[in-house]
Amino acid sequence: MNSIRVRITVMLVCSVLCVVVLAGAVMSQMVVRLVEQNFRDGLTDRVTAFSNIITFKDDTAILHLQPAPAEGEILEKPTELLKRSFAKSHSQFDIFVKRAPNGRVWASIKMGPGWLSWPVPDHTPPLEVWYGLAGWMALVTAGVIGVALTVAHQTTKQLKFLETMALSVGKDGVLPVIREEGSAEIKATARALNVLANNLKKAMDSKIRLVAAAGHDLRTPMTRMRLRAEFLGDGERAEWLRDLDEMDRIADSAIQLVREETVGKGTEITRLDELVGGICNELRLIELPVRTANIEPAVVRISPIALTRALRNLVINAATHGGGAIVSVVASDGVARVVIEDDGPGIPEKFLESAFEPFFRVDPARRQPIPGAGLGLAIAKEIIERQGGFLEIENRHPHGLRQTLSFEIDVMLAPPSSDNAMERVS
Repeated sequence: MNSIRVRITVMLVCSVLCVVVLAGAVMSQMVVRLVEQNFRDGLTDRVTAFSNIITFKDDTAILHLQPAPAEGEILEKPTELLKRSFAKSHSQFDIFVKRAPNGRVWASIKMGPGWLSWPVPDHTPPLEVWYGLAGWMALVTAGVIGVALTVAHQTTKQLKFLETMALSVGKDGVLPVIREEGSAEIKATARALNVLANNLKKAMDSKIRLVAAAGHDLRTPMTRMRLRAEFLGDGERAEWLRDLDEMDRIADSAIQLVREETVGKGTEITRLDELVGGICNELRLIELPVRTANIEPAVVRISPIALTRALRNLVINAATHGGGAIVSVVASDGVARVVIEDDGPGIPEKFLESAFEPFFRVDPARRQPIPGAGLGLAIAKEIIERQGGFLEIENRHPHGLRQTLSFEIDVMLAPPSSDNAMERVS
């Protein structure tokens, strides 16, 4: 009985049997009442008919025959059927079944010198029969619907743990451990999912260790190459050192990306507007073209250190590749948004979905004059999503790129005063 299949089978059989038995009991009561009613009606009609054609004299009953059959239209089929019925009993009579002008049906039988006319009972089921049949069908239908709903509820209830498990998947993509309890099928499914989660975690950890080891091991040969480059001529040495610097940046970015995927920082309540303002001031000190506009107060729950790294990457990307960054913070409808805009060439529409992939670059023109490993957006997106936020990018018109970071507001602040709310450009 610990199998869902057995439970559903037993439930269906028992439920259907209960519905049929209940509906049959109700219908049988209605049939008994109908039979009793038909008996009373038939007996009443016969006694009434006899009383009209019989008179009594002392102890003798006198049958009064009519000189002619009942008037009306002859009904061919009922007449033929009645003749056949009498023929089976080896009785031969002249018989007519007629419908009188008032709608009543009479059977006229030739008996001796006269005719005996007898009313034919109306066997059309009364309205009670149709009501009973409709009630029986409605009862069976309601029972079947109830059984179906019950079975569906019980089945989905057993599988609800799948929804719970899917909703509890962490931001790192790791599946939670499921308790192996319940029916046999549920235990087997939970066991298989736990094995899957364990195998996925091992595979992800293995790939992360491989990337980290590769990035770390690259440093030794690059150090040797850097030492050898010192003995080259001035022009050739500069090219070698530039290529080695590029390889260093790629290795550092790869290791940083792995760290962001494996190390989870604790979150705390943070003033997002103050964090953004501090980053912009810091970048302006190193003479990057960064401006702020419409910085609204907003409190979110994040890791300040991790988010600072992500925001710095995005603002530097806009300032260097886009000819200058304009940063704003907007708080509305329970969501705080950091918007970073630039006036650069943007990203072709066909490449927007690929912009967050590691080592992504749009074209050689952007790749040559400005150093970078192509991991800035990938690292920023990883950090932001781990903080419970979202990162979206879109092209501006007629040119430029807009990067939007969204976070749920943790604490609603009072709206800023008119002086602080005015747009400020630094």
